[in-house]
Amino acid sequence: MCGRGVRPEGPELIELLEAAEIDDEVRDLTVRYNLAPTQPVAVLWRGAEGRRLSVARWGVPRRRGGIAINARDDRLRTPVWRAALGEGRVVVPLRGFYEWEAGTRQPWYVHRRDGELLLMAALWTEDPEGRHAAIITTEPSGDMVDIHDRMPAILEPERVEPWLRERDPEAAAELLGPAPEGALRRYPVSRRVNRVANDGPELLEEVTPDATQGELF
Repeated sequence: MCGRGVRPEGPELIELLEAAEIDDEVRDLTVRYNLAPTQPVAVLWRGAEGRRLSVARWGVPRRRGGIAINARDDRLRTPVWRAALGEGRVVVPLRGFYEWEAGTRQPWYVHRRDGELLLMAALWTEDPEGRHAAIITTEPSGDMVDIHDRMPAILEPERVEPWLRERDPEAAAELLGPAPEGALRRYPVSRRVNRVANDGPELLEEVTPDATQGELF
């Protein structure tokens, strides 16, 4: 599962991502070290003129209330996601994400070892209230398997264009998977990340697990 992340600022995303069109809202994005559901995320998608960079809210509204922040890759053919898999494939670029170790609730920060953006496969929908995105999750790689049984589906750069352009939803789904073995680095961080109101680069500081006990806020 992916429920928190680190969002780069708009100018950095514009510089690093090849987009023919850029919505004005992207330029206003600031760095968020404790990105949470319902907050804005940048979204790369295929527009009429080529790649387009826009903004969506993290979390797709459910019919019975609440939001879905993640979409499991093994359930994309269900009625809930089938239409989005066909016409709403996008990429959510983040610097990294947080995951809580099962059993201990120790938060870990996960990012690419090479320092590049994490390009997460995602789906989006649109309604009168705006655009909404859900990050696709898949089985964990060896870098994550001992922490959690799910992780974001990470697209290597060469798979971004096929993911956005592929006309056959089934063929697009075959592109999904975890990051390559060894591509990710993880380390424990303070439990201050548990509280959405906490934000700042200090959340990314590595700690020893014992040092975080009791630091819930």
